[in-house]
Amino acid sequence: MSTSTPRLAVLFGPRRGVTRDVHQRVLVGRGVEADLQLIDEKVSREHCVFEAQDSGVVVRDLGSRNGTWVNGERLHGPRVLAANDTVGIGETLVVYSPDVEALLARDGDSTLIMSSATKLGLTTSAAELPGADAWAQAGKLMLESALAANRDEAAQKLARAVLAGLTCDEVLLCTRTAEGALRPWVGLPAGVVMSINPALAELAVKQQRAVSVEEAQARALRDEHTTRVTSRRAFVLCAPLVSPAGTVGVVFAARSTPFDSKELALATVLATAVAPSLRAAPVSAPPAREELVAESPSMKEAVRIARQVAPTTSTVLLSGESGTGKEELASLIHRSSKRAQGPFVALNCGAIPRELAESELFGHEKGAFTGANQQHAGVFERADGGTLFLDEVGELPLELQVKLLRVLQERLVMRVGGRAPSTVDARIVCATNRDLEREVSAGRFRADLYWRLNVVRISLEPLRKRVEDLPALTTRLLARHAAALGRRPPEVSPEALQVLCGYSWPGNVRQLANALERALVLKSDDSAVTLSDLPPELLAPSEGGDAPPGKRTLAELIATLEREQILLAMKRARGVKAQASEALGISRPTLDRKLEEYKIDWLAEAVS
Repeated sequence: MSTSTPRLAVLFGPRRGVTRDVHQRVLVGRGVEADLQLIDEKVSREHCVFEAQDSGVVVRDLGSRNGTWVNGERLHGPRVLAANDTVGIGETLVVYSPDVEALLARDGDSTLIMSSATKLGLTTSAAELPGADAWAQAGKLMLESALAANRDEAAQKLARAVLAGLTCDEVLLCTRTAEGALRPWVGLPAGVVMSINPALAELAVKQQRAVSVEEAQARALRDEHTTRVTSRRAFVLCAPLVSPAGTVGVVFAARSTPFDSKELALATVLATAVAPSLRAAPVSAPPAREELVAESPSMKEAVRIARQVAPTTSTVLLSGESGTGKEELASLIHRSSKRAQGPFVALNCGAIPRELAESELFGHEKGAFTGANQQHAGVFERADGGTLFLDEVGELPLELQVKLLRVLQERLVMRVGGRAPSTVDARIVCATNRDLEREVSAGRFRADLYWRLNVVRISLEPLRKRVEDLPALTTRLLARHAAALGRRPPEVSPEALQVLCGYSWPGNVRQLANALERALVLKSDDSAVTLSDLPPELLAPSEGGDAPPGKRTLAELIATLEREQILLAMKRARGVKAQASEALGISRPTLDRKLEEYKIDWLAEAVS
């Protein structure tokens, strides 16, 4: 920055305060666009302006109704300010001084400093700012929040102080999501309904001080059974929660009467004092995770789509057989997203008892049912700010599918036994090994939920169709199991690798991991894994009594048996594929694929 041209910066609070962006001019007025906003009926929307020029700091009136006064005389044109000149703007008295140290020595004053090397300083009179009691309250609050057990307690203390200190009707603290959107955090009174103005919040954060505007606000009227929301005019204050490490969020407060300059200054100080205590605890870096093995074309495509969709908020549906790596892919989406520092919570919907599924999903209040001795946060709340992975979502009962759809659409969670919903901010990734379209047709899965989940779909092929992945997977799994056993990872003999690549792996990667773990556990040394180390079911029986193990793999035997059963079903159904697929318990597309794969011409083979 050039030292020859003075510039402007704004400081709030006693002594040091918080510095905002540097400007060439400071606009003073009652409007929200003013750099120095004074909520005073005697101040015009755009009242006057201070500008840095070659001749010094110049004050100029902008045609205000009550005028701008310098040393008791009304301005009729631009005027260069001298040291200790006083500028009257409505009920506020501004003192100019080029001595920055003198300005910083004014306890309780709100200070404007202009220049690259502190060329200009402006300070509002102490009569227009909070008194000693207010500053003492801010100091007390800062100490209490620093000693708070957690950030939620500190947020509650700030909300109570703003509600009481500014005599507001409602107070709402908002944090920022990973995508930068405002998310309600703490509100008073309980169940408060407020309309959030993102533009007002952006202005407060940009200017790093409390600002106020008159606007329409929602008002909740409650009785014992119902809540009615009406619209009313209100004055809304917004103060930024600015800490040395950055902006935590904002505080909104609303009431029926305007906020004066004292209250704006007090709100700024309170928010600034408590903001450091509201930052989330530093998240330790998660242990480095191995990249997915993706040597096969289908797996490369799945990983490509996952990385492309990760930065968005779109819901992802992963489909494929059990054990194909759906959770690993969901974890990859989380690690590649803007929520990587947030929690990754996984829930297997098919592994929880039906009667406890709602509580596990949405949580419950104390006393909601027998055995509910304390509050319990569901997976949606535990995944707040991160990613929620719902595995085997097709196992959810229909009554819970309705509630899941509501949460996905409204981002509101109602605990079992709760009286008011709470907002959640979790990215949803679901997985299933079922054919959900078939489940929808059969009435076992809701069509509206299916279409809500099926925004971006990624299908994972079974391991038997990803033979290119097997060598790398084998090497990685052996290294992982060997490390757990405190041993050196062994190599794999060519014959054993051939058997592994030829097996059908009905249990997919999970079965492969178990087979390799067994081989390591039963080995007494670090020699290569051979045929004799593999589970018996992977080896084909000997042919003619003298054939070596592995000449025909189990995959080949299963394929032969499968072909025979499909051919028999087609003969019995006289070529009617719908009847044959029903008898075999597979879908019509699967039957067509198998007929093509095994090159089955049932009519020709029946005649022969």
